Amino acid sequence: MRLRKDPIFALTLIIGMFRAAAGVEAQEDITVTSSVDKAKITIGDLITYTVTVTHHPKLRVEMPGLGANLGGFEIRDYEVHDPRKEEGRIVSSVDYVISTFLTGEFEIPPLSIQYFTPDDSTGRMLTTEKIEIVVESVKPSEAGDIRDIKPPMEIPRKLWVLLRWFVLGGGIAVLAAAAVVLYRRKKAGKSLLPQRQEPPRPPHEVAFERLEALKHSGLLERNEIKAFYIEVSEIIRQYVEGRYYIVAMEMTTEEVLGHLADADVSEEEYKLCEDFLDRCDLVKFAKVIPSSEENDAIVQTAYEIVERTKVVLEEPAEKDEEQDGPAPDGAASSEEAREKTTDAEVVGAEPVPGSLPGSGKGEGDV
Repeated sequence: MRLRKDPIFALTLIIGMFRAAAGVEAQEDITVTSSVDKAKITIGDLITYTVTVTHHPKLRVEMPGLGANLGGFEIRDYEVHDPRKEEGRIVSSVDYVISTFLTGEFEIPPLSIQYFTPDDSTGRMLTTEKIEIVVESVKPSEAGDIRDIKPPMEIPRKLWVLLRWFVLGGGIAVLAAAAVVLYRRKKAGKSLLPQRQEPPRPPHEVAFERLEALKHSGLLERNEIKAFYIEVSEIIRQYVEGRYYIVAMEMTTEEVLGHLADADVSEEEYKLCEDFLDRCDLVKFAKVIPSSEENDAIVQTAYEIVERTKVVLEEPAEKDEEQDGPAPDGAASSEEAREKTTDAEVVGAEPVPGSLPGSGKGEGDV
């Protein structure tokens, strides 16, 4: 084949060859591995599944997220580790805490990792190896189930002596335990006798107060975005605990939403909580960096959740109608009788000495 002598064509051909060479070099400079901390478990045990990618610093890698397909296993927790540098290469890793409540032989299917070279916007794929996991049921030990019958116990002759020492030892142990409890309460600055405590505040008041404090905490000004989202997520989770009696602080987002679906929340309130928790998880676990508008929106969503689901106990209205209404018949009769009595006293009163009836003049009048 005869090459063209056009310099632009030759330059384009050389650049394409360099790009192809760079792509091949980049593809060879990335590896992915997957591992588990244990390959044989019983029902309900937790497994830590780790995916590690080692690549050249010029490559851009997208790690798998919460929606990764792990076969018959359920994701209980998720953590993305900060990239670290080892021997001029970047090492990125992500941990999945998974479990299952089925028995048998399972496998974690291969995960796809997408990466991009500097000169090519088309993503390339790498896949992990599948891992086989054996899940066994919890069976009671069959060793030593059947035992011989114990012989009759002999009653000692001096039973009262043994019983006396037993009672004495028990009394000393009780007194010692009481002394330890009193000493610890006194050292902690608590009263020796329990005192009456104030009733707990309504959960929505506590949530509103903590949200106001979070707005003025300065975390966003110091660019502590993850700490800000952790705090706002804990405020709503603790509010849900107090409002719906759900142990939200000990549950994953899916478990919290499952319990909310069984509670007396409307579809709009459920969607509001789902959107709020998902956005918080993306910042806490997936290293998503939100904008300032999204930061303001997440706080407003938290206020809206509390405002729409709070429970306010209204006090019974006073009976103003009975106080402002017309007086009973008996009261009216008493008032009329009082007026008549006053008129009778005025008519039957004797004139003051020195004055004439009807004259309007008294003793000192001229």
